[in-house]
Amino acid sequence: MIQLTTTGARTGRPHRVPLGDLTIDGRLVVVASAMGSPKHPAWYHNIRHNPLVTVETGTETFEAMAALPPDRDALFAAVVEREPGFAAYQARTTRILPVVELHRLDDGRRLGDWLVEVHDWFRAELRDLRGGESRRLSTKCSGFCTALTRHHTGEGTAIFPMLAARFPALAPALAKLGEEHAVVALLQEEIQRLVDEESDPARLRAELDRLASELEGHFAYEERTIVKALNALAPAPD
Repeated sequence: MIQLTTTGARTGRPHRVPLGDLTIDGRLVVVASAMGSPKHPAWYHNIRHNPLVTVETGTETFEAMAALPPDRDALFAAVVEREPGFAAYQARTTRILPVVELHRLDDGRRLGDWLVEVHDWFRAELRDLRGGESRRLSTKCSGFCTALTRHHTGEGTAIFPMLAARFPALAPALAKLGEEHAVVALLQEEIQRLVDEESDPARLRAELDRLASELEGHFAYEERTIVKALNALAPAPD
């Protein structure tokens, strides 16, 4: 048994509940069975709004992210093999009993930490751009914008969909981040136009200032909203 503390979706207050847990192939999972009730338990509704939870095992307490695993059916089959009572709970209701995986948050270098490192690289490059000589702006701007476009494309096509599937509560934040990507892309197009024309250095510097302001707000929001979720899911690339 574990004690799972979630944040109330309506009240915002801590909600603590005892749950039977299983470790399957090293993965800590719980099932939102409610003993076969026709409705999902309150704790499951809570993690759909805020996936950050606290887990107490009796010997330790740690933070975790509650995710919906893509291999739910295979996990549930493994759960039933270990604890046949869950099959009886499923038979009592027409709802599909959710299987929830609890990803422990630790201090290791994970994908979220790597994302912050990438942001810091872009911050440093942008500072260098804005403080550099005018004659070098064209070449450096093109390289910076190419790298930023690749980064945002990777987030939009791989990272954001993965997070949306595993952590439904992040959907509003991910939508906002996608909208911010579009704003940044428009700024980049204007900067590239000015670089190609090589006719208005003052306007180019002004647009770089706008880009810096927009990116800093974007990076800060992204770091507040998705870094912990990324750290819970995957190691950083080599």
